[in-house]
Amino acid sequence: MHADVFDPVSMATVTTAAEFARSSIAAMTPALPLSVQLLLSLLLTKSYASTLTQCPNKPPGRLGEDRLRTCPLPGDLGIIPEHEPTAVSWSFAPRCMAAPAKPDEVPRVDCLFTAADFRNGHGISVVTSTTAASNLVGLGVFPDSPDPAAAARRRAAGGRAYEVVDVPGKGKGVVARRKIRKDEIFIVDYPAVLIGIDFLADAKPHHRRRVIKQAINQLPERTRDRVYGLSRGDGTYEVDSILGANSNSVTLADGELHVGVFPEVARINHSCRPNAYYRFSQRRLAIEVVAYVPIEAGDEILMSYVPLGLKHDERRKYLRDNWGFECRCSLCHAPESEISESQGRRRQMNEMKQTLQDARRDGYYKEAITIAGDLLQFTEWEGMPLLTPEYHDTLADLYLLKGDMANATRYARMALNGWVQFGSVDDDQLENSRRLLQGLANTQS
Repeated sequence: MHADVFDPVSMATVTTAAEFARSSIAAMTPALPLSVQLLLSLLLTKSYASTLTQCPNKPPGRLGEDRLRTCPLPGDLGIIPEHEPTAVSWSFAPRCMAAPAKPDEVPRVDCLFTAADFRNGHGISVVTSTTAASNLVGLGVFPDSPDPAAAARRRAAGGRAYEVVDVPGKGKGVVARRKIRKDEIFIVDYPAVLIGIDFLADAKPHHRRRVIKQAINQLPERTRDRVYGLSRGDGTYEVDSILGANSNSVTLADGELHVGVFPEVARINHSCRPNAYYRFSQRRLAIEVVAYVPIEAGDEILMSYVPLGLKHDERRKYLRDNWGFECRCSLCHAPESEISESQGRRRQMNEMKQTLQDARRDGYYKEAITIAGDLLQFTEWEGMPLLTPEYHDTLADLYLLKGDMANATRYARMALNGWVQFGSVDDDQLENSRRLLQGLANTQS
């Protein structure tokens, strides 16, 4: 359980940030190890920016294996030079809480950090461990930087694709204003609040609510009003009902699970037969909503709130237990034979993904290529086709391992063109494809 360690202090009452950090750390009981005190000092006073080459991060693709990397902690000797400029200027004095620990354990320390100027004034409040906060700083997620060229072109060309409207029987929802292409990114959203799952699990309920309430209240007015304007779930307490009905789970680069409130994405309603899905970029702290299939103007945009591999009855129970509603989507009300066919395809899709990874690992590249083609067909039958450039990336990788340079080059070029058209705010996969294609060209020159 957490105990209150210190209350937020007006920055005007603190002579210097360093004095604030020292007084805050000294107030913590029980006494923290020197290593934790050093980390807190760095986070509470100044956070150093690292270059992206120091902290590589590749968002996992739906055909690939998850890759989570831990970034260096700010201030680690030999990792980040001490002369680097300050990366984050917190808008409020951080509020920190130390969890009880055994005498031989280093206690976890959770802090509330707010950066009101995050993403051009959108703002963000993060309640997380000092380790996770350090990794976020190491990734360079807080400073605003221009979108990659492909993302800027995509945004300029597309125009606003959706609007939030009243939907009968659902409250608010999101509908398409124009036709949305398959594989098109049509919403990019950033978290207003991001909360570590360990804090949610360990904090006493009254303390958890107080900290989350403060996290919301420290946001810029426009973002704060958007959070408080979201639909409410069941629950006596305001922050619980907001989080319960509007949160998305995301995993950060250190592997820690967090719950985020993304105000725009929170308006999208559920369907077990979705026409869109989201991708999360750890490096940009952004959710991108992508169309599975072409979406016509006037159609409601729908995403799945549950893992798509669950059985029909399991999905309905999950939605009742976790979201408090009975699903009335087209799949749940389809004939039993249609539900059974869909369930069978999804089971086979999951099995194919695992078999594909196993075949690649064991060197059966020809078989893996065949499985990738079968998987693409099954996902198209189910109305949830693979993201095209990810599929081409997978084939380029498999042909390269097989030693077929001609086909590896062919699919690498298709993948690169696809990522350019995709226009993600996180261009890691685009740059990976570019490097692969250049490497293939060098080997054949």
